[in-house]
Amino acid sequence: MRRAIILLCSFVASLALIAVPASADYPDKTVTVVVSGPAGGPLDAVTRLVFDKLRERLHDAPVVIENKPGAGGILAVTSVTRAQPDGYALLSTIDPPIVATPSLVSSVPYDPLKDLVPVAMLGDGGDNLLIVPADSPAKSVQDLVAWMRAHPDQANFSSSGNGGPGHLLGELFNREAGTKALHIPHKGAPEQLNALLAGRVTFGFVPAGLALPQVKAGKVRALAVASAERTPLLPDLPTVAESGVKGFRPVHWWIIVFAPAKTPKDLVQQLNREIVAATQTPRVAELLRKQGLHPSSDAPEKVAERVQHDVHYWSRVIRELGIHAD
Repeated sequence: MRRAIILLCSFVASLALIAVPASADYPDKTVTVVVSGPAGGPLDAVTRLVFDKLRERLHDAPVVIENKPGAGGILAVTSVTRAQPDGYALLSTIDPPIVATPSLVSSVPYDPLKDLVPVAMLGDGGDNLLIVPADSPAKSVQDLVAWMRAHPDQANFSSSGNGGPGHLLGELFNREAGTKALHIPHKGAPEQLNALLAGRVTFGFVPAGLALPQVKAGKVRALAVASAERTPLLPDLPTVAESGVKGFRPVHWWIIVFAPAKTPKDLVQQLNREIVAATQTPRVAELLRKQGLHPSSDAPEKVAERVQHDVHYWSRVIRELGIHAD
């Protein structure tokens, strides 16, 4: 019996020794963070600032940001799901694309609930502004609705890509306002905003932090905010619902970091602690506020619950809207 106990203790101790190096020596080589948005966009800006701070906290290990925009996030997500689950390939992306694209596209080569593990949230609660070009005849949401009803074959709206917040908000707006506008996807929010600046589209829902400088400069016009309450960034701007589209449901966006499935749990926990600490620093927290986001301290398990909820939620909404991106 004593020999059996000794053997059992030795076995348990050996397991502990195997588990520790997964996080104790991390990182000892370059960490690649794949960003599903273009350079210069809100997702890219927040990711770079957070991981620059994270690099300082992780023994100054080199961190490379690799932008892979477009295709509803499929290119970025796929590259990370196929990487080794060792913490050296991470994904920074936004919701809804990570949870909505599998319901919009019939041949997505991954399952976000099986092939990825949530690590941490970089920012939560991002608002979007309903924007029209500066020379648009619409001075209010009701003006916009009236114009689109009078010109059903001319109206269109821009988005940052299939499955993005701008895409889903535009489709929801069409349904609740009784309008018809063609969806024009772009490779990221900066391209989407450029289409509005150039007057090539009728309207678009754009991240508040990105659109705000152009709104204040008078280069585009904000008609409403797509949230349940007014945004502190523009407190006098009404919500879409306040503007007469009563059944309109807000769609916020958040930034989340994923790792490949089967990444060691202790490493995921370590990354979560460090990312949460990085987002709480004054400089990062200030950037998040400028983007209409706020830091999140949720543990990986809590983030996973939200991802699972949103996958099921958007699957239902997309079926109701009858939209697809194939």
